[in-house]
Amino acid sequence: MLSLDPHQFLKGLPLDYLTHTFPILTYFSRDYTSLTPENLLITDAVLEKIRKYNKQIKAPPSVFENIERLAHSPAIVTGQQPCLLSGPLFVIYKAFTAVILAERYDAVPIFWNASEDDDISEVNHIWMINQDLEKISLTLPDSPFVNISLTEDQITFLIEKITELTPPSEFREDILALIRQCSTDFSEMFSQLLTTLFSHYGLILVEPHIFSGLATPLFEQLIQHPVKAVELIKKAGDSLEAAGYSRQIHKSPDSCSFYLTPHHTRLSVTYDGAFHTEETTYSQEELLLLLDDHPEWFSSTVISRPLIQDFLLPTLGYCAGPGEISYFAQMKEVYSFFGIRQPYIIPRFGATLLESKIQKVLDKYEITLIHLFNAEQTKKILAKQDIEEVFSMQNHRIADILRELEKYMTSIDPNLKKTGAAARARISNEVKTLEDKTATAVKAQSTIMERQITRASENVYPQQTLQERMLNIMQYIIRYDSLMEQLYSSFSTAQPGHHLLINVGV
Repeated sequence: MLSLDPHQFLKGLPLDYLTHTFPILTYFSRDYTSLTPENLLITDAVLEKIRKYNKQIKAPPSVFENIERLAHSPAIVTGQQPCLLSGPLFVIYKAFTAVILAERYDAVPIFWNASEDDDISEVNHIWMINQDLEKISLTLPDSPFVNISLTEDQITFLIEKITELTPPSEFREDILALIRQCSTDFSEMFSQLLTTLFSHYGLILVEPHIFSGLATPLFEQLIQHPVKAVELIKKAGDSLEAAGYSRQIHKSPDSCSFYLTPHHTRLSVTYDGAFHTEETTYSQEELLLLLDDHPEWFSSTVISRPLIQDFLLPTLGYCAGPGEISYFAQMKEVYSFFGIRQPYIIPRFGATLLESKIQKVLDKYEITLIHLFNAEQTKKILAKQDIEEVFSMQNHRIADILRELEKYMTSIDPNLKKTGAAARARISNEVKTLEDKTATAVKAQSTIMERQITRASENVYPQQTLQERMLNIMQYIIRYDSLMEQLYSSFSTAQPGHHLLINVGV
């Protein structure tokens, strides 16, 4: 299976981590290339919450088989904030990373649906491509995702837009029916879509709110040491910057590593000897009492989310995207201080899906994916190919004539050498101008080629970014019924961080 060179899609810290470049490995507790299975524990209370939640989202039997295995097996975990209709393709690839690595290491795959987050602009839309790239977006409230519900009108709008942008395949009605049957709760809908798409692979879904009260010991530590995590994060960030990297986590020194959500709104907490939200001030004792009375009011920040996850779950490894790897580079000492074992941080799989129509364009014009990244330049190069041979031949003839003239001129008067050289350069530039103008004219006439290159580029690099970061899986599974099986097969031999080129439907 072909894969992209990591230098084509990564840079900085994530690239050095994937390519095992010193000193970045020293910022992590474990080397993922030497991953070794371990016996890790999970409590019966956590298991029961997981079992109950997966019943609620109507998970398939394979999930409950894995839940029972979780009592004596470690977990390979990944996660993402819930996204509309599963979000960008990389969400699917993260889940497959967990599934396949769990199989390799006799572990159980878990997907952490980070529904406590509340940046709705990141998740309220999907991108699909038909003739053009189109954004399907919903107006949703700024609230923790777990509190958001879709209306029937919004569900209908999604169905209508997907119908408009996809071909009437024999599989489309099944996919549309799946969307209709999902919960209207935003985060639960995300879980239901994933558990259905991965029904053959036993992917366990969890949300943080289902563990309310079970992470109380960790929140107690975060209250007792209110700014310690931020202090350690800053120290690691300073060190990264000194080593030439960029820090991913920026927090003010008085920031606490938890939110309060008393009225379905996340409130930041700061500490200056007392704890403050925008509305209320608490002493440490008052906050600890509040934690006892209302553990559901406490939720994680970007710093404490992985701590809570790995406090509750027997996490052997976490499958991370490039941005998450940069986050984890600042987390090593935070894990250590709070007495939690940092898991192996494993770069997720990636992929670019090549439909036959895209492959035909690549073959027809004898180009590669890199040429599609800069479509305008590629179109100009292809337009020039038809005239390049003519101008090359004539340039040689003109150069020969000019050399003979220059030779004749200098035989009469050596001082004319500079004049001849200047004339030769001027004429060469004029010929180059003629070639460029001819190429422009040919390009204008080559409407078929231009349209094919443009559409291929938009499919592979929409808005000049990787396909996996924008496009949604729905348009593909409507066209290709066996896509999930093909992805599983393709990733089954991939190594962490590989970005595969997959010819779908083949």
